[in-house]
Amino acid sequence: MFEDIDNFDEAFEKLLEELEFDLSNPFEEVEKVLCIEPHPDDCVIGLGGTIKKLTDDGIEVLYVCMTDGSMGTLDDDLSSHELALIRRREEEESAGMLGVKRIIWLGYRDTELPYTREVRKDLVKVIRAEKPDAVLAPDPWLPYEAHPDHRRAGFLALDAVAFSQLPNFGSTDAAAGLKPHQVEVFGFYYTARPNYFVDITDVMELKLRAIRAHRSQFTDDVWEKWEPFLRTVALYYGKKAGVKYAEGLRFMPGMFLHITPFAELI
Repeated sequence: MFEDIDNFDEAFEKLLEELEFDLSNPFEEVEKVLCIEPHPDDCVIGLGGTIKKLTDDGIEVLYVCMTDGSMGTLDDDLSSHELALIRRREEEESAGMLGVKRIIWLGYRDTELPYTREVRKDLVKVIRAEKPDAVLAPDPWLPYEAHPDHRRAGFLALDAVAFSQLPNFGSTDAAAGLKPHQVEVFGFYYTARPNYFVDITDVMELKLRAIRAHRSQFTDDVWEKWEPFLRTVALYYGKKAGVKYAEGLRFMPGMFLHITPFAELI
């Protein structure tokens, strides 16, 4: 078939057909979603409306929180240990508001998430144990993203999704009954290049309440600036989607996550 094609546009369209990549509803055959977050509160900020809609549809969503959230305070009297405990409680409350019943805590120190083989293997273990149909993670190529935990969480998620299907990676997992697992759907949130939008107009106020459940992060004075920011982000995606409030994601075919010069065209 492809030997008869002599232009890129036609070949690109045919390739997407061959890969069965369909952006009309990437969650259509998904039963379990693993949402990877750098800190407690990132899943709800990035995807709270989407998560609520997924759980309402009977899809299981669970979080993997990479760090303990122990640095997110300006209070000199609050120790990192105390804050980590507070943020865990806040995350459990917030997640419950969205229908999320389980959170897996990897517990790395906030601001110090390492990009290492050990962390990668931790995520691979989670993917093999949970066998999600879809994995969502922060886009590590978000322009001007200053927080290294966010960038590293995105790259670690990519690594883990790529390697979790390889039987010779983390070969000791087999002894624990953890078999290789291939993730069928991978998407980025916190992205500047969305190719899929979820209309969250009807759940925007719930999303904001779930974010505000992180009271240690969003005190009254902080919320005065963050609520307008969050609404503006949702309006930004909404403008692109033709609705009031939306969340934007970027889905990619698995093949395009490696040596693909035209991946940005998706």
